[in-house]
Amino acid sequence: MKEKNLNESQLRVMITLENATKPLSYEELATKSGCSYDGVRGRVSELVADGFNIKRLKEGSRTVLKYDEPKTASVRGSLSRPNTYGDVISTRMKSVEDYYGITEFLNSMRKLKPIVKKRYKGFVNKKAGLLVLSDLHFGSIVKDGKKIIYDTKEATLRMKRLTEITIEKLLDNDTNDLYIGMIGDMVDGDMIYKNHVFYVEKPAIEQVQDVVSAITQMIRDFESSGINVSIGCVRGNHGITNYKNLETDNWDNVVYDMLNLVFAQDENVSIDHFQEDQAKVNVLDRQVVLYHGENLGEQCKTASGLKAFRGLCGKHKLQDGDIMLVGHLHTFGVETDQCKLLIRNGSLSDASEYALKLNLYDTPSQTLLLLEKGKEIPDIVPIMVRNR
Repeated sequence: MKEKNLNESQLRVMITLENATKPLSYEELATKSGCSYDGVRGRVSELVADGFNIKRLKEGSRTVLKYDEPKTASVRGSLSRPNTYGDVISTRMKSVEDYYGITEFLNSMRKLKPIVKKRYKGFVNKKAGLLVLSDLHFGSIVKDGKKIIYDTKEATLRMKRLTEITIEKLLDNDTNDLYIGMIGDMVDGDMIYKNHVFYVEKPAIEQVQDVVSAITQMIRDFESSGINVSIGCVRGNHGITNYKNLETDNWDNVVYDMLNLVFAQDENVSIDHFQEDQAKVNVLDRQVVLYHGENLGEQCKTASGLKAFRGLCGKHKLQDGDIMLVGHLHTFGVETDQCKLLIRNGSLSDASEYALKLNLYDTPSQTLLLLEKGKEIPDIVPIMVRNR
């Protein structure tokens, strides 16, 4: 059987088609994969010639593309299968069983009490922090050669460092109100793509417990420093379980549900779990869109990216000075269009083999925004989380 290494653009097209819930037109495939329209047509022709079963179907007057398993090509490298489907099914069944035995775990989280008295709920001051939390990928193992540079232990240390720096920045700015926008990929999940390189440290439900523990400790540390916390949560793409092939069947949602249970009786902490992939919230005098961003593309200044960004701004009725928070690409960045800010969040983890093959690399970081009523542009602080 012929083996095939895919180049970057071929890989993007393949992953986009494989992860699509419905057939895509060439235009839709170009937008979602980040490739040009002409580039997509060329890559599809190459992949079909190499034996990948990409079907061209007619929907009315337009042509759409649907991907099934390759007929003659086995893919090596970024689309290899280090785990068998039997391994994956066994892991998922174990995860479901474990999910129903989390009472003891949740009770242990509730025992982590803050050392300050109850304070007011909600933001009433003129200043507030906005911490973007995304792409933590608890459970992922990243190696540099034979050395493990990212795992659960390292992730927990980086969360602690992120917490300490955030507290320092807030107190230096005389700010004791913090909004945390959790925008997905809290865990690495359990094989979101059939052919995705798949190296994880433990089953997904254990990943969930680890990240809930880390976030709970973070919130308790904020409370102990006299900081009021409000949280908004939307799901990412990495936590999808595929049990029922539903977008809402997502490990991120399990994480947020657990956090809601832990902090249900805490007057200092407010958590809004929106159960969707995007939501609009208010922080001081700003409207803020929370969105994982997997369908936005790498730059809003490209033709397709600009169309998608402006469409989202229109959908959520954003005004001058409003903000959209996205993650997914593991790369910090700030873009503006028509007086609206697009903040791209980094990742807690180092770049994996898969990310490097897509030329996605940035220093591990998360983002803190310091907002003030009436101030046109917030202070934007990328916080580097790699331990020295």
